[in-house]
Amino acid sequence: MARNKQPPKVGILLECGREGLDFHLCRRICALLREQHKADFVEELVPMDNKERLLEECATVAALQLRTGCDRVVILWDEEPAYPDKHKPLCWSHERQRILNSLAGANVQPTSVHLVCIERAIETWLLHDDRLLSAILTRPTHPKKVKLPANPHRISNVKGAMIRLFRQHGHTYVDVTWASRLAANLEDLKKLRRCKTFRRFAERVSGSPI
Repeated sequence: MARNKQPPKVGILLECGREGLDFHLCRRICALLREQHKADFVEELVPMDNKERLLEECATVAALQLRTGCDRVVILWDEEPAYPDKHKPLCWSHERQRILNSLAGANVQPTSVHLVCIERAIETWLLHDDRLLSAILTRPTHPKKVKLPANPHRISNVKGAMIRLFRQHGHTYVDVTWASRLAANLEDLKKLRRCKTFRRFAERVSGSPI
């Protein structure tokens, strides 16, 4: 009798800790990809604490993931630093090349590793989903539709835009504080799919278009 084929295992490297927004949100996204999009995979989330550590150590960690059972690895990071300087231009292409050079130095096959740099920051994805943020920011007894900024991927300092949005509705935004609640209230991926970098992430993780 043939054995049941195990689903592919995907390592996902993140620039946050285990309580970070990226960690909670990506875990929820993976669950929705399986539940609603019939994706067949299991994930192993690897929190790397911060962006600099991710850029410095991702090749070593990716190589380890591939040696210990992962079929592919996705490296996810924000274009914007945690505290962006509006006078300093963003250059994700240099960061991408830095990662590629590190992977080559670690003898990692580039076809096994997928790089996804989020335009601005992970809040870019959330600012595409008015239903999610309305559920978070308004009262359940008096739900109101929250007006979101157009083209979040073009906003300079997207975390600042999220802070201002929360303040308008009487809340203080700290990503770690709201991470689990934002993830829990994400019901589907329809709105997030409008964001190009989200689609790239979802497709690299699931192994198929969504």
